Amino acid sequence: MEPVSVKAIMRGPRGVLFLKNPRNELELPGGRPNQGESLESALTREVQEECGLSITSATYMGSQSSEVVPGKRVLLVFYACKFGLNSLVISDEHTAYEWVDINGERPHNMPSFYWDFCVTSNDRSSPSTAIGAAPPDYPLLTGEADKERLMITAEVYNTATIRFLQQYLPTTGRILEVGCGHGQIAQWLATNRPESAVIGLDNDQEQIALARSSASARGISNLAFELGDLNDLAHIARQASTFELITCRFTLLHIGQRAAAIRALLDLLTPSGTLVIEEPSLTSLFCVPHVASFEQANAAIRAYGEIKGVDYDCIEDIWSIVTKMNVRVKDARFSQPTVWKRDHKKLVGLSFHQLSPQLVAHGILTADQAKSIEQSLDDEYMNDLVISGGLRTLQIAMSRKRTA
Repeated sequence: MEPVSVKAIMRGPRGVLFLKNPRNELELPGGRPNQGESLESALTREVQEECGLSITSATYMGSQSSEVVPGKRVLLVFYACKFGLNSLVISDEHTAYEWVDINGERPHNMPSFYWDFCVTSNDRSSPSTAIGAAPPDYPLLTGEADKERLMITAEVYNTATIRFLQQYLPTTGRILEVGCGHGQIAQWLATNRPESAVIGLDNDQEQIALARSSASARGISNLAFELGDLNDLAHIARQASTFELITCRFTLLHIGQRAAAIRALLDLLTPSGTLVIEEPSLTSLFCVPHVASFEQANAAIRAYGEIKGVDYDCIEDIWSIVTKMNVRVKDARFSQPTVWKRDHKKLVGLSFHQLSPQLVAHGILTADQAKSIEQSLDDEYMNDLVISGGLRTLQIAMSRKRTA
């Protein structure tokens, strides 16, 4: 009988996680079960040991016999896995890790049996399996745990968002909000266009549950919330009709493949449809008078993005992408709110508090430095004499150019 090895297919914003073994080959995390150990338990243990990540759910995808080294065959058992927000730390068994884009070309050092199975499973994965979980590199909390922060974010930024959006609201048709969070903007869209069908899309089940509950309590009948991921819009495109309006706010800054995401959203528009994007610049934050911890917190968060390969200061990147595309820019504006109310200033401390464990885990700050910054944000920054500028955002409305 061939030995068994369990393998985890772990999808993140930049692709599927692979580890590099001493043979310089890319392989999926996993390994052999111990005597009497279930496959699922072995999978959880091996992933924790090899890369420090905690499996939260595992869905069996299939098995195949493969010649892993010349003359030696192993029965590989594959699971599609969701996982928590632990820091990715590889063990001595491997030399490096890579997030591999399965929609691209197979790396030269990846065995074909891994590649073929991942490509096949990617094609047949249901939306709930492929796009149901929050991105593993998303550093903030979700669901009820993030309710207060998102509510304050809405109070600070929704006014400018709505002012920009309202000129593009269709009378009828379909509207999509990508990255809807708890659904405040989606609810506004639905109540202001009762003849339209509105869909709010988010990649976290807890966010969707809260959004549905809120919309149901308000009796909004033309609004639905669905699981979906901006990194995996191919699944959405196969299910959905086109939309008269698509809006996306504070979402592209968390992903690396922004050009592909924008193209995918444009492909979901009707010929007369409009895509509205609103994304921020983290370097635009300031406060008066100067508070050192405010700048230190912002610098640490930007450094975290650099480690993850994502530029949180994304205005220039997005404008460059859009202006190189075959689109008609209908309008482009900058917006920056003033943050001076104590209830609104809490947003800075709440955001940093959620991020600080990741900042410490990645060596950006020491635990003492993080604690000192948090204390200063709670005390010095919250002083009534301190006023600050919120995130400057770039708002763009665009449509596809019509071909002759």
